[in-house]
Amino acid sequence: ECSGLSRGLVSRLVRALVASGHLKLVTTATRQQAGTWQLADFDRLLDDWRAHDNWLGRGRLVQYSVLGDDPVQTARKLQGWLGSSVPAFTQWFAANHRLAYTDTPIVSAYIPETVGLERIPARVVTTGGNLWVIVPHDDGPLRETREVSGFRLACDVQIYLDLLGAGGRGPDHAQELRRWTGFAR
Repeated sequence: ECSGLSRGLVSRLVRALVASGHLKLVTTATRQQAGTWQLADFDRLLDDWRAHDNWLGRGRLVQYSVLGDDPVQTARKLQGWLGSSVPAFTQWFAANHRLAYTDTPIVSAYIPETVGLERIPARVVTTGGNLWVIVPHDDGPLRETREVSGFRLACDVQIYLDLLGAGGRGPDHAQELRRWTGFAR
């Protein structure tokens, strides 16, 4: 239910994950209870996901120039403009709230299509913005989030994948985040 997918699609996805060796049945289903499934190899699944991921195809990217160079202030401004529960921060800003590794003035956040971007009173730029808003094609990046230090962050896997497509030191930070013992598996 939490995925928003139909039971039929979930069933087909489970069969595909079992066939690919990513998912295994741990306990057998009974009439009263469903069986229990477990990832067979998280790292292999993540590597496959990474190989097929397309960061630029995930949504529409809009860059803004926001006065100031403190990422925390920029993130708080975005929360003030949209409400603190709206943006789901990702890339460097979110990764640094999980595992500090690189510094960047860029704040990236997913914003649902239903939120009017006109509520952001900042100048839109074609490159060099310090606020990146990603309007995703679906709500996947907004479904699994956590709050850290008053900021709603995308899940660790989403942050990892987004850093890989970010350029600069993003891939380095992604690898450190993945190696970190606190990385959600």
